Amino acid sequence: MRVLPLGVDEFPEMRSDPGSLYVDKTQLISELCTRLLRQQPQIFLSRPRRFGKTLLVSTLEALFQGQRDLFRGTWLGQEGHWDWEAHQYPVLRLNMAVRTARTPDRLEKALVQRFSHAADRLHLTVNDMPEADIFLERIIVAAYRQYQRKVAVLIDEYDAPITAHMGRPEVLEDILSLMRGVYGVLKDTRMYTRCTFMTGITRLANAGLFSGANHFNDVSLKPAFNALVGFTEREMRTVPDLALNVERCARNAGCSVQEARSALRKQYDGYQFSAKNQRVYNPYSVAKCFEEFNEQDGVRRRLSRMPRAWSHSGTPNLLFRLWRSGLHNPKSFADVGCMGVLEFLDYAKLDAAYPDMTALLYQAGYLTLVPDGKASDPDGLGLDFPNQEVKQAYIDHLMDWQGNEVSAWHVDAVSHDLPGAFPVRDALLAGRANDFLSSLDRHLQRFPYPIHAVPHELKPEYDYESHYRKILYSTLAAVGMRVQAEAPTLRGRIDILVESASQIICLECKTDRDPVHALRQAWHKGYVDPYRASGKSVSVFGLCFTAEGRTVSAVAAHSLGSYDRQRDRWAREPFAKPEHTLTRLSRMNDAERKRIADTWTLPGAD
Repeated sequence: MRVLPLGVDEFPEMRSDPGSLYVDKTQLISELCTRLLRQQPQIFLSRPRRFGKTLLVSTLEALFQGQRDLFRGTWLGQEGHWDWEAHQYPVLRLNMAVRTARTPDRLEKALVQRFSHAADRLHLTVNDMPEADIFLERIIVAAYRQYQRKVAVLIDEYDAPITAHMGRPEVLEDILSLMRGVYGVLKDTRMYTRCTFMTGITRLANAGLFSGANHFNDVSLKPAFNALVGFTEREMRTVPDLALNVERCARNAGCSVQEARSALRKQYDGYQFSAKNQRVYNPYSVAKCFEEFNEQDGVRRRLSRMPRAWSHSGTPNLLFRLWRSGLHNPKSFADVGCMGVLEFLDYAKLDAAYPDMTALLYQAGYLTLVPDGKASDPDGLGLDFPNQEVKQAYIDHLMDWQGNEVSAWHVDAVSHDLPGAFPVRDALLAGRANDFLSSLDRHLQRFPYPIHAVPHELKPEYDYESHYRKILYSTLAAVGMRVQAEAPTLRGRIDILVESASQIICLECKTDRDPVHALRQAWHKGYVDPYRASGKSVSVFGLCFTAEGRTVSAVAAHSLGSYDRQRDRWAREPFAKPEHTLTRLSRMNDAERKRIADTWTLPGAD
């Protein structure tokens, strides 16, 4: 039985080892090459880390170099599936993962060194140049002249030099300027290149990297390439060696094959990269699981302890560095504005200086496309965690972001089923404001002093409201609720949004203020407007925290019920005047909306 090799991302190395398992993706690669060589000679593909992008680039390199022996037994290796003579080119392969260069000068030197190694692999004699863009141009021209064939350019991790400096405005613009020059060469030398294929994690649009060279075709959301990397459920069942690995996992766990498959799906499956309803497994996570569960050491493994390889293989420093900066906050997982999810992801290509966190979470692999079915979404798609491994990683990283003390406290609490948090959850779902107040107060009293302590000199500027929002968010997430922080709406952001199968709850947090003020803010900001078509019952909670008291002092709540489309109003409007329904309020200007909302009483508020 062949096994998935860990740490091997070079196609020749994998294919030359008889014990290594290669899941044949060459039929999809053939379709990609058809586009590259005939229709779209410049293509870009975005996928999360540890998904096999480097292996894909290495496979293309071997294919364009004409290494036919490596493809024996694959779809492309069959007679008539590939013209090995016509499609043989000099290949310039560049890995741009230069993350340690902290200044533009050091980055340029590192790039020049990598370009020099690439020239050596092509047996070219090109004098080194201190300017990376000029040096790259000379290499491409020299390869074309020496081999008398156009060059196939393969670039892996194109975005690594830029994402390494996001959140560092003092150097980011200089880094961008350098990379604009380098990637601008790809346009200037198109007469010498046969095709260019580029991979990365982020989709940088507004960085201006390709301004004036707007020629890259982004296939990241194309249904044809949904399973270009990663394993489908069909492959997990029909590729003989994959099926044998699953069977061995089942034997070592003392369970049935069906139970093992179900556990693998829950833990590692769930990624969807297009409107095509086809999910894929993270290949690295599957390989790590097979390695651990197939060890012949006499130790019985448990399915509940499947390894979390993807999250432990490296922390996405960019994501959490931006969060720690306080300049960027995670937005809603489900609500991405009035446009459909696919349109949003296509439009929200990242701005290098001010990245959209929802798009970044998707591209980093923390969110994926899921069938949604909401009438409000023309695509019928939403965003959610792909699987249990990623969801737990997100919560763990979020707790780490809040600080070591909070993380340590939650780890200890979760190990004891977080007894103080379940009453908070139950009161919230039941809409009982008084019970929510008392249970949340008891829960917060269990937090040790260092979590809340603020140096005296920082107290005037300290954001207490944000502090309590983070604690409340991680508490609700830890007890399994579907929670969204800073959920964007047309006129603002909801502090915390909770969604269950039957209801939606908006929570607005204030410090040392009347909680009714938080409810009124929700009305005049129109926070409930996006959920009219949800068919769910909607409630709004206003919470008042005390800065020095370190707890919650007051809670106000109002349940709107579900939206009545025939009457064009909520089942329980928060005020009496019929001319001031929330629906009509949403059509007023900001000043009128706020003036009316500030005069409302809230009949029936708990």
